[in-house]
Amino acid sequence: MSLYKTKALVLRSRKYREADCLLTLLTQKKGKISAIAKGVRKAKSRLRGGVQLFTHNEMLLSEGRNLDVVTQSECLEAFTTVGNDMEAMAAACYWCELLDSFIPMEQNDAELYTLALAGFHLLALEHHELIIRALEIKLLSLLGFMPNMDCCVSCGRSLLEEQKVFFSVGGGGVVCSCCKKEDTVFFTPETLKVWRQIQRMNLSMLKRLKVSREGLKILDDVLERFIIYQLDYPLKSRRVLKEIWANNTFFNKNRVE
Repeated sequence: MSLYKTKALVLRSRKYREADCLLTLLTQKKGKISAIAKGVRKAKSRLRGGVQLFTHNEMLLSEGRNLDVVTQSECLEAFTTVGNDMEAMAAACYWCELLDSFIPMEQNDAELYTLALAGFHLLALEHHELIIRALEIKLLSLLGFMPNMDCCVSCGRSLLEEQKVFFSVGGGGVVCSCCKKEDTVFFTPETLKVWRQIQRMNLSMLKRLKVSREGLKILDDVLERFIIYQLDYPLKSRRVLKEIWANNTFFNKNRVE
């Protein structure tokens, strides 16, 4: 068995056998892999601190026939603020599930790893809706799932940001008003402009982006439909996050000062 060292993000952890955990890791060296952390659920395990969810670690792994084995792990960053807030934790859980659902096994991509890590850094500081929408768009773009946002997918006509537009989930992009059909989703010039801006801009510049409440709602609806279409199933953590946001909004609007 050969050993290798790599940085890794823990995307998922499940109980396995009596004291082990089965981990889904996004590694810098091998991409997404499954690995066993043996004995990690024992009280005196030295691995415990380096295999927790929402952590960035330096790991030493042993290659196995079916599963690699974590032999050593040092936590480089623990995004502790994520674990101290229900909304932040729900957002981080969704980011983990989104990465796990879209990234194929052992696809090594440095840019993808950088985006995944940047997502955790962002969510540890803020976790509002625009950040989540931006992470979805960036991930889809990086993995080659990005819909056509430049011209009508039906007639090929170029679309200006001030034009009335719609979105075709099955067609994979925006549709002009002339090509609108029953299965198209309502879109707006604002959401088209914001989507294009997110594709171009660095995530660190996201605070400069202005979008209305209606625009965010439309982005949410279109991205949810598009993600479900690509995966063939809805993501549970996305629904949970939306419910938390809805409840927090209701509480903030109706609380007595």
